[in-house]
Amino acid sequence: MNYSQLKTLFCKHESEDPSTHLTAYITFSSFGPENTKEYPWETRTYIVSSDNKAFQPNKGGYSIFGSCLDGTDRCVRLEAYMAEERGGKNGWVVEECCIVGYMLMEHSDCGIETPRIVFTMEMAQQEMLSRIAEFLGIDPDPLRKEYRRSNCEITGDCFYAKKDNAHASTIKCSDSWQIRPLYIRSLLDITVGHGQ
Repeated sequence: MNYSQLKTLFCKHESEDPSTHLTAYITFSSFGPENTKEYPWETRTYIVSSDNKAFQPNKGGYSIFGSCLDGTDRCVRLEAYMAEERGGKNGWVVEECCIVGYMLMEHSDCGIETPRIVFTMEMAQQEMLSRIAEFLGIDPDPLRKEYRRSNCEITGDCFYAKKDNAHASTIKCSDSWQIRPLYIRSLLDITVGHGQ
């Protein structure tokens, strides 16, 4: 999808006063006509949330903060650099955009659950912890608190949960979960990524 389509989707989503914000990748084909160096995809791609003033109605300012996937640029005011925003003719040129979702996949000896798609990693992790608790017949709240407290990595007698995967077993069967990113470029172009 192009930047104009992404901006329209973000603005529509934010106009409904959502409890959850969308996430997208914006990949640049160049960092302006002056910069002729070639960069890898992770260096050219920034993660951006719909929770930015440029996409929200009735805000006092106009900003789009994003962070580079390679970790070198964090919380950059992208609207100042982007040719399609306020960067002008020498601004960064958008190559493509995609909405990022997360799919929780489950592999079980006892049966198969339908994958669920959510739009934040935190929601996918909460769903994963809920399924572990249900599988083991335990209360999910202490599990969630310990998971947050221990930086998304916990181990118990018969289970473990990490940032993007988990496993649990009982005498009768075992279950595993994996959170995989989805890159939604259009309704007909959805790619499942690898776990992080």
